Amino acid sequence: MKSSFRKTLLLAIVILMLLGAIAFWKALSARQPTNQIVLSGTIEADEIHIGSKVSGRIAAVLVKEGQEVQSGQALLRFESYDLEAKRQDANAAIAAAEANLQKLQNGFRPEEIAEAKAQAEAAWMTWEAARKGPRPQEIDAARADLEDANADYQMAKANFARIEQLAKDGISSRQDFDNAKANLDRTKGRRDAATQKLDLLLAGTRHEDIARAERLYQQAAAHKQMLERGSRKEDIATAQAQLERARAALQQLETQVNELAVQSPANAFIEVLRVRPGDLIAPNAPVATLVEVDRLWVRVYVPEPELGFAQLGKEVSVTVDSFPQERFKGVIEQVAARGEFTPRNVQTRDERTHQVFAVRVRLDNSSRKLRAGMAADVVIHK
Repeated sequence: MKSSFRKTLLLAIVILMLLGAIAFWKALSARQPTNQIVLSGTIEADEIHIGSKVSGRIAAVLVKEGQEVQSGQALLRFESYDLEAKRQDANAAIAAAEANLQKLQNGFRPEEIAEAKAQAEAAWMTWEAARKGPRPQEIDAARADLEDANADYQMAKANFARIEQLAKDGISSRQDFDNAKANLDRTKGRRDAATQKLDLLLAGTRHEDIARAERLYQQAAAHKQMLERGSRKEDIATAQAQLERARAALQQLETQVNELAVQSPANAFIEVLRVRPGDLIAPNAPVATLVEVDRLWVRVYVPEPELGFAQLGKEVSVTVDSFPQERFKGVIEQVAARGEFTPRNVQTRDERTHQVFAVRVRLDNSSRKLRAGMAADVVIHK
């Protein structure tokens, strides 16, 4: 029995020694090297909430949730309604404003100035003729016409008296009488017209006609002077303002047209996309949430005694459980300016070691293997 007890005791001692060796080996292997700090955290990503400046009804959804999209890729498109027609009208308005401004800047053509000059000269001659009145030659010609008309009238009068007497005596016919009477009336009318013309020439031009001719000349002269001087600065400035206004209207329409297609601002994954064709969206309402694949980061907490090793811009290595054999690069981009205590209230001097500082590490995800939500270990080399 003593021999059996000794064997059992010896076996128990060997087992205890073996268990102790295994525990020592595990503790030794689990102990982190003294030249590095290993901190644990969770990978997070920058989110982008995108929408459109314009309101409208969604015409098409071009992506799905979970899909990776590239920067500038269209995610969805709104119905355009009449924006295209308005943009064409705006382009036409710009073309008209540019042509008007160019015309004012170039001034008037030589042909237009020459035409205005000729009109002014013609108006001046008309005014000058009205001021001077009829020429003596015109009065002499009118007096001669009156004398000739009066002679014809006297002859027709005498002939009518003769035919009238013959008709009474029954010698002349009724037709001869009527012809003589018509000739008398015609010559009398010609004599009266000649008399009136001579009287008008002798009276001269009326003051109203002279004033009217003067006004027409002043208008023609002012028009000629305006063309010679060219466009006014105020007109050019107004035309320039109209052109800028037309361009601004087009720019506003271009912005609205561009906003019809909602695009991804960066390389990202579609995290949330809860819209469908036919949905009516208000202006600036978010339509999708994106997670940037190139802007992953992990936040860890460095104990105060080790804070000196966490410097801005320092490169670190990161490991994740999904790829235990790979090390990913990271850069410290932010160190908290204020520390935190665990627990919150410090009672003794030794508990100061529980104070930590948040450190944000930007990750290199060029391999596209990292995802938000992964557990990660950040290794900071001393």
